Order: sequence, then C-alpha cells, then structure tokens
Amino acid sequence: MVFESKRWKYIFGPVPSRRLGRSLGVDTVPLKTCNWNCVYCQLGRTKPLVANRREWFPREEILEEVAAALDEPNRGEIDWITFIASGETTLHAGIGW
Repeated sequence: MVFESKRWKYIFGPVPSRRLGRSLGVDTVPLKTCNWNCVYCQLGRTKPLVANRREWFPREEILEEVAAALDEPNRGEIDWITFIASGETTLHAGIGW
C-alpha cells in the first residue's frame, strides 16, 4: 500500500523491491542534482553538473516525514528505508546525520 493520506515532499512508497521487500524511499536532493552524466540515466542529461555538497532540503523536515510515515497504520509493511534520489543522494551534506 502506498501512503496517500498526505502529500509527501521527501519520501515515496513503500515500493516493492525484489532484494529488499517493501522499501520506503527518501529523496534528499532536487530533481537532477547530480555530479554524473550517465548515458543510461532515466532522468536524462545532467545540466549543469553539481559537484558541491550542501543541505538541499532541511534534514529535520526529511526526518519528520520519515517518522510520520512510520507512524502510519501500515508501517509494518515497510522492510527498509532507502535513500534514493532524483540525482546523487550523497550530495546532501546532512545525509550522515
């Protein structure tokens, strides 16, 4: 079941994964924020390339959304929380926090 009770800004899912079961996705950067220009990227070419790490979205807000999603009635259906982005996830300077 996908969470539809709220409009989420930073999370999506849970989505089925063959390796992980049901995964709640966390998107830490804006669309196509990336330091790569992979020819196979489903999002298309990267223009411009981004090499500087910064806190693209407030990490407290991201964490609040994750916590709220885990409090949803179907939280038992989430096997993993996956940091996956519309670009390069590790460009968020606060990801380790």
